[in-house]
This record gives sequence, structure tokens and C-alpha cells, in this order.
Amino acid sequence: MPVEYRRIKCRREGGIRFTINGSGIFISLLISNVGGMGDIVGVKVKGSRTGWLPMGRNWGQNWHVNALLQNQPLSFEVTASDGITLTSYNVAPKDWTFGQSFQGKQFES
Repeated sequence: MPVEYRRIKCRREGGIRFTINGSGIFISLLISNVGGMGDIVGVKVKGSRTGWLPMGRNWGQNWHVNALLQNQPLSFEVTASDGITLTSYNVAPKDWTFGQSFQGKQFES
């Protein structure tokens, strides 16, 4: 008896995941669960007491910046290789700590 298969379109659920690591003024950000193009070409971070700070690519989807951002809610701006920029405001609350992950908006799949 032949097996019947059904094709199901894959799509990501939830939003982009931001995992904050580092120590002191060194902030390392791992970005995952990126739908759409999936290739991130630019990231900025903004604290409640700062402007938008561009982050440098460390390796893979790890981005970093030297800035004192503790005790501030954090917003992130992510730009994909297709030119679409997605901004997630106040993703990390004021009391975030290193090692925590937060979920932001999602690119259209």
C-alpha cells in the first residue's frame, strides 16, 4: 500500500530571540529564530538613556557593543540582507541580566 504524503509549508513561530551575554560594558547579543531572509547584516541597540548604538558582528549571529546599558530597558533594530529593518522596542526590561533571552517581533515569512 503506497504511503501518502502531504506537503506542509514551514513557518517560524514566535519572534526573533535575543540572548544577552557579556560582562560590565561588553554586551554580546545572540540573535536566533529569524524568519524571512534569515541573513542579518546590521544590528543596533538602544537603552532608555542612549541613542541607537550600532553593534559589530562578532561571528555568526553574535553581535557586540561596548556600552553601559544595565538598568535600562533595551530595544533592538535588526536589518536583513533584503534591506528590511525590524525594530523591537523595549524587548528587555529594565532589570535584565546577562544570560537572559527575550523575544521581539518577527520578519514576515
